Order: sequence, then structure tokens, then C-alpha cells
Amino acid sequence: MQYKLKPFKHQVEAVELSRKHDDLALLWEMGTGKTGGMVLILRDKCEQYKELQRTVIFSPIVTLENWRNEILMHSYIPPTQIHVASKPGQKRIKLIEDVVKGGSGILILNYEAILNAKVRKLLGMWSPQILVCDESHLIKNHASKRGKYMYELASMESLKHRYILTGTPILNSPMDLYQQYKVLDLGSTFGKNFFAYRAEYFYDENAQWSSKHNYFPKFVPIKNKFEELTYKVYRKASRVLKKDCLDLPPFIVKNIRIPMAGEQKAAYEDMKKELITFVHDLKKDTTHASVAMQATTKAIRLQQICCGFIKTEDGNEVPFIHNPKLDMTRELVQQITPDHKLIIWTSFIASYTMLADMLDGIGVEYVLLTGQQTNEEKENAITRFNTDKRVRVIISNRKTGGAGINLTSAAYSIVYGRDFNLGNELQSEARNYRAGSEAHESITKINLVMEDTIDELVMQALESKQEVSKVILDML
Repeated sequence: MQYKLKPFKHQVEAVELSRKHDDLALLWEMGTGKTGGMVLILRDKCEQYKELQRTVIFSPIVTLENWRNEILMHSYIPPTQIHVASKPGQKRIKLIEDVVKGGSGILILNYEAILNAKVRKLLGMWSPQILVCDESHLIKNHASKRGKYMYELASMESLKHRYILTGTPILNSPMDLYQQYKVLDLGSTFGKNFFAYRAEYFYDENAQWSSKHNYFPKFVPIKNKFEELTYKVYRKASRVLKKDCLDLPPFIVKNIRIPMAGEQKAAYEDMKKELITFVHDLKKDTTHASVAMQATTKAIRLQQICCGFIKTEDGNEVPFIHNPKLDMTRELVQQITPDHKLIIWTSFIASYTMLADMLDGIGVEYVLLTGQQTNEEKENAITRFNTDKRVRVIISNRKTGGAGINLTSAAYSIVYGRDFNLGNELQSEARNYRAGSEAHESITKINLVMEDTIDELVMQALESKQEVSKVILDML
């Protein structure tokens, strides 16, 4: 194969491995070039079959254009053969209809598209030959419509090859693997029955409570089955870690502890007392697992206070007059942005406004990347941040901006507000610590943590990959 760009060694090895397996999982850590590696595999299949295969790629909506860019960067496939269905509704249907009429090509869709019956019918008419599921942890739920429809698509007789790509195949439990592998190989690894898989490799830690009201099962792996499970996963998988394959700059983590202001602290203590009472009442009539789940939902209110606002009973979000976390962010922005670009991660809509007003006040140009934007607005924000020297900051939602996109123009990131999701933590961290970040001397992540609050507990739990709900209960 004649390479357009010099590939990494592990990308070449993945191509060689794909020649031995019709179906392959690229379980590569975020930032190791799995999209580029997949494009090289697709090129190899074109050479094998002497023509471009009808290929459908599913990916998060914010990464659709990135797939087009990577295909053009790593292959000689003409742009006219790459079809990105980023528009919703009838525009997406019309594009897919045109692809079906045109025959061969690469069709790139977001996962939500598979929920549309018309899209599924058109894909059936097109008869794709290769299926790629990027960020495949998004189809891990065997009971979801998304997971079921993806399996139906994967079962089409026309398919010659199936691929799943993810850096985090297991976010909560090894049970996450089942549906991903069912889509990958139609059940040849773990069977076609989820409950049989669960019975084989897991047991219910809460089985003793099964006769009680509000019983909540908790399935954990059977330890002596772990070796067998691991063997089956890696029979048709490639695992790549950044530390093993990339010469990246040092990754520096700084934790800045910030004391609460008076009004904010009073509100936090009141909310904490209310939560403690709530949990104690629940414990009288339910199991620990059920308490933990409901307490986690309530604990979001404590995080909102840490971010500088409180949500009232009528749904209004009221900011505190004095917000020490915002003040610290202002100081850091003024220190960092003269020489470097910066990502500010947050999880609450109310934080966007506070952060944007702060940046406007000190004259620092920025863009927003949020779930409320259209796909076109998201793409424009990413492009401006990466290419416009005047734009120094991107304020991004951790979920929206945390998967699959490239923000390597930033040497710094500030975690202003985080959620309870380990996957979002890892994904957002990898947006600017990946191939391309070697342009910087170091990559620095700054965690802003309110002293003696849920901020500290959640950060510690995510860093140690603990179950956040248990840590929250320990606090109460």
C-alpha cells in the first residue's frame, strides 16, 4: 500500500491484523489515531476487492466532518465518494437516497439516524458491504432501540466486514462489552442471548435483598471467569495505549482548591442537610443500591452550587453574587491566553453564560461548543478555535465536546464543572492530549475544586474509577 501520510507503526499493524479477521475491534485509547487506522483498513479492503466498498460509518454527530477530513488525509478516495449526512430530517433522507442511486461510496451517519425507519429501509436497499461503529460504547445497551437496530443492520447478508472503534469499551461494567461484540460478530464471541452471557460471567451481589421491597440487582464479574472473558475479547481486537505508541509531551495535572464564599457556603450546607435527611429516610425502606442511585440525582444540586448558582423550586437558575470559582477562572485565563489556547470544560447550561460574560468582560475572544447548537454551529466553533489565532478559549460541554473531536491547538484545559460520568472525563481529557499535541512543550489540565465539597469527592472517584454514587453516600 502506498501511504499518503506516514502512518504510525500500530496503524500498519492494525491493517495486517484486519487481513486475518473479517471483523475487528480497535480498542485504542483516545488520541492514538484510531480513525486514521480505520481509514487505512478501508483502503486495504479497496485494494483487496479492487473497488471501493459500500461503507457505512456511524459516529457521534460532532465527529462526522472529522471522518471526512481523515479519509481525505489518509486515502486517495475522491471527495465525491464521501457522503456526510450531517443534516437532519428530509435533507438527510435526500442525501441517502442519492447515495443509494449512486451505488458505491462511503456514507457517514450519526447514531440517531438508525432510529429513523426510512433511513433503515434505504440502508437495506443500498446493501452496505462494510460497517464501522465509531465510539461503539454508544451502542453498549442491549435493550436500547439503538443497540437493537444496529444489530439488525450488522446482520445484513451483504456485509463482508464489521468494525467497532472505542477507547472505552467498558465504562461501567464488563457487561458493556456484550452488545458491542454482538454487533461486531453477530454473537460468535459472546452468543446471541444477553441473559445467558450475564449468567456465564456475572453474579448478583445484592441477591440477598431480592425478597425486599425496592430490590435493585447489582451484577459484578465472577473473578475466576475474568481470564476467559479477556481472552475472548482480544481474539479479534487490537488494544493500543498512548503511553506505548506516541511520543507525547508531559501531561500535567494541577488541582486548585478554592474556599467557598459566605452566601454560597450557606446554601451548600443547607442543601447538604436536606440531602442527608432525604437519604436517611430512604434507607428505612429500600436497599443501598437504590439509595445511591437517587442520592446521585439529588447530589447534582450540590455540584451546581459549587459552580456558582442555585436552582430554585420554580426552575430558575440564580447566580451567587460572589463566585470564587469564576474569579479563579478569570485569573487563569488572563495568565494563560496571551501565549496559549485554552479549553474550559463545564456541565451546566447556566455556566456557559457566566463564563461567557466573564470572558467578554476581560476582552478575551471565545467560542461555545454546547448541546444546544446545530451540527453546523458545532463544526464552525471547532474550526474557529483550531484555526483562528484571535480565538483563545473554547467553552465546551463535557459530553458534547468530549468525544472524537480534535482540540490539540490548546495546551491547557480547565475543568470548571464535571458530571459523574467516567467516560466523559476520559474523553474530554483526550481532546487535546493526543496525536498532534506534540506541538506543545506540555499539556496541562487544571481541576478547579471547591474545598470540602462534593467537587473533591467526584474528582477523586473519577480519577480512581470508583463508583461515584458510593463515594457520595460515604460523604453523607
